[in-house]
Amino acid sequence: MRKASKVKKIILLFGALLLLALAVAGCGSASEETKGSASEPKKIVIGTGNGFKPYCYLDDQGKLAGYELEVLQEVNKRLPQYKFEFETMEFKNVLLSLGTGKVDIGAHQFEKNPDREQKYLFSDESYTTFILRIIVAKNRNDINSIEDLHGKTVEVGEGSNDAYVLEKYNKEHGNPIKLVYTSGVDPVTIIKNIEDRRTDAFISIKRVVDSYNKAYGDKLKTVGTPIATSSTYYLYRKEDTQLKADIDKVLKEMKADGTLAKISIKVLGGDYTSND
Repeated sequence: MRKASKVKKIILLFGALLLLALAVAGCGSASEETKGSASEPKKIVIGTGNGFKPYCYLDDQGKLAGYELEVLQEVNKRLPQYKFEFETMEFKNVLLSLGTGKVDIGAHQFEKNPDREQKYLFSDESYTTFILRIIVAKNRNDINSIEDLHGKTVEVGEGSNDAYVLEKYNKEHGNPIKLVYTSGVDPVTIIKNIEDRRTDAFISIKRVVDSYNKAYGDKLKTVGTPIATSSTYYLYRKEDTQLKADIDKVLKEMKADGTLAKISIKVLGGDYTSND
């Protein structure tokens, strides 16, 4: 009986040790799983354009290229907790996609205006400056100010800040300017409309006009004083305050160490990263 009792104790002890070993192994496995999931970067989908060269466009291979891409790739290098993915679309659809949750960041050289600020969360840190000017045909001399646009036809991008600026001007001055809206940025069509006088002017920035002249012939010029000066920002949904704060921190670092200016010089041909 003593021998049987001793065997029974040994079996019970062995069973207890086996259960303990399994429990420890199980804890270890859960710990590794948690560790793996904690280190997995969070996917962030960025909505940007497909035809606004040199800011966001598709190259000859159909791949996204431009300033937006290069800045955000550098931001992502400094924020390993996120994995950025890019969705390209027409300009008018970027903020619609942000509002519906299809993308997490709007990146298309967005400037501030009250309508956008009501719906979306803007970065604190800007990353480009925009000085809007009137653009006309090279051989045209009758338009030199915004007042000269009275009775004229001006092409603007649907939902763009240039449209907002001229809509605001029209509202304050009795709608003297006829606005023609386009859904995307097509330089060939814009220039053709100017040449054929289907439109009299459009609103843009000098560096974009310089790039158009270089690519499509010396056909355009800027006239008059700037009609608006502003900066550009990334846009987020109102609740995404942590994502905004993380990216703002990195943008501030990139300004301080000169990285943002270097990207601007490389892609845009000059340092257009501040209002100074």
